[in-house]
Amino acid sequence: MYSKVVKMKILNAIQLKEVDQLTIAAQHISSLELMERASFALTQAIERDLKDVSGYSFAVLCGSGNNGGDGLAVARMLQDKGAAVQVYLLKASRYSDDNLQNQKKVHPDFIKSFEAGQPPEISKDAIILDCLFGAGLSRPLDESYRALIESINNHPNYILSADLPSGLQADVINAADAIVVKATKIYTFHSPKLAMLLPQHQEWVDKYEVIDIGLDPQAIRQQHVDHYYVTEQWASAKLKARNRFAHKGSFGHALLIGGSYGKIGAVRLSATAAARSGCGLVTVYIPGCGYTPFQASVPEIMVLTDSNNNHIANYPAIKPYTAIGVGIGMGQEGPTGTAFVKLMRSLTSDTRLVLDADALNLLATRQDLMANLPPNTILTPHPKELKRLIGEWTDDMEKIEKVQNFTSLHQVIIIVKGANTMTVLPNGGLYFNSTGNAGMATGGSGDVLTGIITSLLAQGYAAEDAAILAVFLHGAAGDAARKEWGEESLIASDLITSLGKAFQHLRSSRIF
Repeated sequence: MYSKVVKMKILNAIQLKEVDQLTIAAQHISSLELMERASFALTQAIERDLKDVSGYSFAVLCGSGNNGGDGLAVARMLQDKGAAVQVYLLKASRYSDDNLQNQKKVHPDFIKSFEAGQPPEISKDAIILDCLFGAGLSRPLDESYRALIESINNHPNYILSADLPSGLQADVINAADAIVVKATKIYTFHSPKLAMLLPQHQEWVDKYEVIDIGLDPQAIRQQHVDHYYVTEQWASAKLKARNRFAHKGSFGHALLIGGSYGKIGAVRLSATAAARSGCGLVTVYIPGCGYTPFQASVPEIMVLTDSNNNHIANYPAIKPYTAIGVGIGMGQEGPTGTAFVKLMRSLTSDTRLVLDADALNLLATRQDLMANLPPNTILTPHPKELKRLIGEWTDDMEKIEKVQNFTSLHQVIIIVKGANTMTVLPNGGLYFNSTGNAGMATGGSGDVLTGIITSLLAQGYAAEDAAILAVFLHGAAGDAARKEWGEESLIASDLITSLGKAFQHLRSSRIF
């Protein structure tokens, strides 16, 4: 039996501080020992990335709090591994107790103090390790820090940040002109911080890695959250085993409705992705113009055609199918819109449904049809489609709130596509994805995702699991494709080609 995997919670700064204290009590350790553990894990991660730290020099910038204490401990550990290390300690009227303890463990010759308004001169060959401010930062940095942060951002070598880039507040929207370190990579403790996952902060967050520091599981379970981070471990546990006595009927029958003259390729991508995601049978309903190219190019897919040669003007009976995906490349021509209304009014409460692309655009113009959506219908908008559904927002926090209100009101699931794609459930739960890359920002990528979701729904996955797992697999396929083709050359078809690798990788982490 594969063990149950607990979801990774995204904790806020207050919760993280509480979990630290509960961990210290439960594990009978001191706060200094927990700091040592976190610093050791961070040092290991840096060493793994650089292969051999003994060939590098480091400038470790430390603040007065525990983030600075982490930096002092890492500096000592890097020195022990043969790296050339210089610590730059920000002058302060008071330092945390653990920071002071770690100052004593570094030889004074390797610590230089400096004022915020007088940035230290750092060798251009040194890698900067930013440990000035962490998740506990409760207010924006003021102008007295601008020169320091700008000097860091202008550094020609790698800039690494511990836990968070200094200046980035963990749980709020940071102003566009906020004074924040632009790190090459962030090593964040326990889980990503919410601010790291929001598109609005893309200027300050690029690569990051989550570092496990052994926080107490029971202490984490006690924390109530709405935000989660989808890990490979969770996705692997959710992937269903395939019975060796199963047949094609055991794995569902997906119907994908869409296409229009010049956009038949969108349905082809979606249908092929559905077949590649384990669905037993896949049928498409397309305009007549797509019949010959579809039958010739994808023999595994069954094809039904509309009486209209160029557009969808009708819909087939949907009862024979275990899940339906609608909207891919469909267009919004007059007959298509009329037929869409009829389809929506024919749905039953047990219809397993995915709406994408033009189905969402048509729905946005007829929001009275929301009442016809079966519970847990999955909507997959890109940002512009999302605005048509929920209206404008002023920042990412308001966007999240409006999406949560929408999913709760209509009892639907919304997948907000983009970096760290968000899946928002009717109960307000929000799942940030951990896979994917910028190479996936290409035409047809969303069509592939719709095919994967519809396939998993057809196979009997719970709607929320189908949505979250499909997003993870879609991103994992993109990551596998990037290794072979690079980001610039990646096209949507490469995602389908790489789906097998994504599934195999998840399977490989299971014992049985």
